[in-house]
This record gives sequence, C-alpha cells and structure tokens, in this order.
Amino acid sequence: MSHNLSDEVLEESKEEAMFRKSATFWVISLFSLFVLLNANTTLAQVPMASFLSDRTGDDEVYLLYDDGEVKQLTNNKAKVFTPEWSPDGNYIVFDSNVRGAENFDLFLIDLTDPLKPKQVDLTGPPDGPGIKLSEPRWAPTGDARILILSTALPDPNGWDIGLLTLTVDGKADVLINISNAEGEGTTADLQGSWSPDGTKVVFESERNHIDDRAQFDIFIADAEKRGAGKNQINLTDHEAPDQRARFSPDGNQVVFQSKRDGNWEIYTVGIDGENLTRITENEKTDRNAEWSSSGIVFESQRDGNWEVYRSDPDGNNQVNISNHEKSDQKPIWSPKGTRILFESKRDGKREIYFVQADGAGLRNLTNHEDNDSDARWNPVYELRSVEPQDKYFTTLGDIKHTSLMQNFPNPFNPETWIPYYLADAAAVTLRIYNVKGELIRSIDVGRQAAGAYTSKQRAVYWDGKDDTGQAVASGVYFYQLLADHFSETRRMVVMK
Repeated sequence: MSHNLSDEVLEESKEEAMFRKSATFWVISLFSLFVLLNANTTLAQVPMASFLSDRTGDDEVYLLYDDGEVKQLTNNKAKVFTPEWSPDGNYIVFDSNVRGAENFDLFLIDLTDPLKPKQVDLTGPPDGPGIKLSEPRWAPTGDARILILSTALPDPNGWDIGLLTLTVDGKADVLINISNAEGEGTTADLQGSWSPDGTKVVFESERNHIDDRAQFDIFIADAEKRGAGKNQINLTDHEAPDQRARFSPDGNQVVFQSKRDGNWEIYTVGIDGENLTRITENEKTDRNAEWSSSGIVFESQRDGNWEVYRSDPDGNNQVNISNHEKSDQKPIWSPKGTRILFESKRDGKREIYFVQADGAGLRNLTNHEDNDSDARWNPVYELRSVEPQDKYFTTLGDIKHTSLMQNFPNPFNPETWIPYYLADAAAVTLRIYNVKGELIRSIDVGRQAAGAYTSKQRAVYWDGKDDTGQAVASGVYFYQLLADHFSETRRMVVMK
C-alpha cells in the first residue's frame, strides 16, 4: 500500500514537472512572440498604403504604416509608375522603364512574406508577353486579372486598353485587347477602369473625333475573359473631350470630367448613356473625381489654388476638405469611404496627407524633404487594422481662412446642418433671417477652437424652428456666421 502510494505521488510529481515545463515553454514562447512583434512592426501591423517617393534619387515604391513607419519596397533605379494593390492586399503591381525610354515592364511585388517581399518581372523575356505595358489596375474580384494600357497588345491600333491574366503561381498568361477587340479602337483608347464587380471596363476613346480634332468620349465594354471587349457602349458623344471615367459604387453610373462647358467640370451619367448630370459649375477647373459610398471627391481650382472637395453624388453639399493656400491634389477614397488620402505641397515638397471624410483629423503621413506622391490604400487595411474607426488625429497645418459653407441638405425639411471652418479660436454664433431681414433664430454655439466643423457631429444644427419653437414656413432664409470679427452670410431653402 505504501509503495503504491509513493508510486502515485511520484507519477503526479512527474506530471507536475512536465506541466511546469510545458507552461514555462508557452510563457517563453508567447513572450518571445510579443518581443518579436514589437521589435518588428511590419509583423505587428498591416500596411496602410503604398506611395511613390524620389527620396533615393528615383521614384520607388514605399509602404506606409499608420504609426508613421515607412518601408522601401523597390530599388530599380528607374522610373516607377502607378503602383496598384491586389484585392487581398498580398501583391502590388507597377510599371517601370528599367530598359529605358518607353519600354515599360510590369512588375509584381509579393508581400505574402512581409519580411522578405519579392519582386517579379511579369512581362519581360524569355517567356513574358512583351514590354510597353503600363498603368496596371487589378480586377476587384474574380481571377487574377490586370487592366493595362499598351501599344503592344494583340491587334494593336495605337494605344489600347488590354487585359493581362495571371496564372495561379503569379506568372503572366493571357494578353487580350479589350478596346480594339473587334476593330473598334481606331485611335487612342486610354484610362481604363474596372466596374465594382469586375465584369466591365470603362475607358475614354478618340474614335469619334471630327476633322482630326482631339475628341475623347466615354465607352464601356465587357471584361470577362470569354467576352472581353464585346458589347461596347458609347456613353458620351460630344465635340469637347470627356475623360477619366470611374464607376459608381453600385456600378450603375460613371463619373467623368468634361470640357463641354469651356473648362473642366465633373459630370455623371448612367451606364446606358442616360441621365447626364453636371456635378460642378464654376469658372475654374474641377477634375480627377473618385466615387465611393460616401460621395465624390475631386480636386478644384475654384479657391485660387488646388483644393480637395467632397460632394454628394447629385452635386449638392460641396465642401472644401483640404482648405489650405498650397496645392492639395489626387484624392483617393479608403475602401470603406471613411477617409481620404491626398498629396499636398503645403510643406514645400509633395507629401501624403490623410483626412476624414468630413474634413476633420488632418494628418501629414510622410514628412520628408523629397517628394512623396501617388498614394494608394491597402484594400484590407480597414478590415485588419486595430486602429479605432472613430479615432481622430491631431490637425496639422493651418486652415487658411475662416469660412462659412453651404448647409446640407439644401433644400431641406425640417432640419439641416451648417458647416464652417475656423482659422482661429473664436466665439461662434449663428443667426437665421427671413427674406424680410427679420432675425428669427439665434444659436449661441460658444467659444470653439480652430478647426473644421463640417460633419453632422460638429456643424451647427437647425431644426427649422424659430426662437418661439414654431416651425418656419417654406421659403428662402439666410444664415449668418459670426466668429469674433468674422461675418459671412449664405442662403438656404425650406421646402415642405
């Protein structure tokens, strides 16, 4: 009995010792993993975006993390253009003239191992489809397909829009001419862009030109492999150029820029060519529009310099969200439409900036003495990042002037929001007048810090009632912003 008890105690001691060793092993392993993750942030974080920089003498591709870390990906010592992410965030494709002149190769960066990214030439000899392929754009869904611009596609007729299909191991496979699939593209076809479901491509074509004058119009074509290039539809046909088309998030419309009114303005049109709508209307250039679930962003010169504007898809509620005296350009929506990347010259050189969709939370993401440009969001960043979605960064850079913006919605019934910018801290009051000039409502906001008050959470709210609590009648009203010595008045419409 004693012997058996001792054996049991001994067996338990062995098990306890093994457990302690096992527990110690896992504690050490977890600690080591913790140290490793914190020692190497590329393992602990998901890249926020890519961008181009000439900080090494040539434009090269860099990764950008939301904590400000920057990692150089390429070192080709040649011109690099248009880096684009694959939908899963595992690859970046770009074109580069490593052979010199206009001989562009397509390159693929494999990021599946973040510690050892690999670069592969997709198009060069001995078994690639050739060179002079540029402006790659990944298909948003389906097989690994890349939209390209080239003069070296099958059945070429100058610049054409083509489709390059990759094999499962990432090699170039099939090359198809989309815009000139059946001899339609008799002149230059440019600026191809995917529909959200990857079944169609929109592009601009010069084929409708008259008397040798440049006349680009917008076309749509099928992009699925067996029918690529078929069912081409001419969406616009105007003697002035229509260019740079992008699909709406639902794929039922496209936004584009046109010079049909004498200067570049933003328009939308249905994919059947119907319901042409003018989005912007001023004497300055509006261009480079991008469409997301949160609306349309574009760059505008209406304030005397390039600024980034956001608009509703119908053209209402146009708001300047960059608001600086230096050039702000190339806005790009994040995948969820909550944030915008753009490039700015407010620090002397081009830098990458970030801003929330409502204009708040401005942040300089790259702060370098050389030029940083052409930022592109990592498609999976918002899905895998641990950054709180409601996090707002400290505003960097000055708002160049206090200004009152158009209320939204307008017309409205019964409520509206009134946005504005403050260049300096000020005591803010909003006054509302009827068409007789009678004060009907005064809203004392109080003292506010300098910043952008453009979202529903920050703008002044009016419920459509006067100071006695009575709902106002339909008609035209005027609202006035008072901010210390600043005063500005705008018009709005109540429609019941």
